[in-house]
Amino acid sequence: MWKAVLGAERVGVTDHFFELGGDSIKSLQVSSRLHQAGYKLEIRDLFKYPTIAQLSSHIKTASRMADQGEVTGEAKLTPIQHWFFEQQFADPHHFNQSVMLHRKEGFDEAAVRKVMHKITEHHDALRMVFRSTENGIAAWNRGVKEGELYSLEVLDLKEEPACEKVIEAKANEIQSSIDLGTGPLVKAGLFQCADGDHLLIAIHHGVIDGVSWRILLEDLAAGYEQAAKGEEIRLPAKTDAYRTWAEQLTAYAQSPAIENERTYWQRLAQTEVPPRPGTARLQALLNKTANPSRFSGMRRKRSRC
Repeated sequence: MWKAVLGAERVGVTDHFFELGGDSIKSLQVSSRLHQAGYKLEIRDLFKYPTIAQLSSHIKTASRMADQGEVTGEAKLTPIQHWFFEQQFADPHHFNQSVMLHRKEGFDEAAVRKVMHKITEHHDALRMVFRSTENGIAAWNRGVKEGELYSLEVLDLKEEPACEKVIEAKANEIQSSIDLGTGPLVKAGLFQCADGDHLLIAIHHGVIDGVSWRILLEDLAAGYEQAAKGEEIRLPAKTDAYRTWAEQLTAYAQSPAIENERTYWQRLAQTEVPPRPGTARLQALLNKTANPSRFSGMRRKRSRC
């Protein structure tokens, strides 16, 4: 698992995980893969015992399996989602993350559709929508048969001389068409060009982050390969649903454990800290060079496969 996550050809039992290129996100990937194999790893143990020789005695057999059923119904907003909707952005719908994948040999459209359907079916949070109510914004986890799971537009641009410009314009159109209230929050575009195919996947930031992308792209690659071979798509077992995480987070925020810490954090927040030398000058420089268009709501990330 270390070899696969770290991209290392050889890993010895005394090699240091972080010296091999490990980081916090890769440690989560190791933990996730161990969980799929029936084992449990506490992330703090990997930081404390960063070699296989040290860590091995701290790996435990997983005591339970997350519910593998379909998640539907109302979901609580997490703190970051509360923050997002409190900002009252001019266009909250257009606040997505995206990847653009390239395959010289081209993508099999049928296989792409199959894997996109499977991924949005498997990862329940990707089916969420956010609707305005009398009490504010409410999150709803749609069922598999409750509306469109994703959208995919296909453009044949093999004879198009300005392929790149057409892709950029269409990609912007796809990303700006996401609607938080009706969904789907997952949109894709398949652009068939003379140099191969380009596959855009855009997902609203309200249901995905950087760590989630690593898991999603692994599932996308594995699922596409299975579908292209005509096999049934089999993805790793589900972990706890995002809705479950939001419920547990809300309960923890209202627990005695947090209440006992309230005084400490309130006192810390009221402590006056003198500014470091140069802080005012740095802030003035940031204000001068900030580009408002960078914060318009669209976040783009490109990768190639």
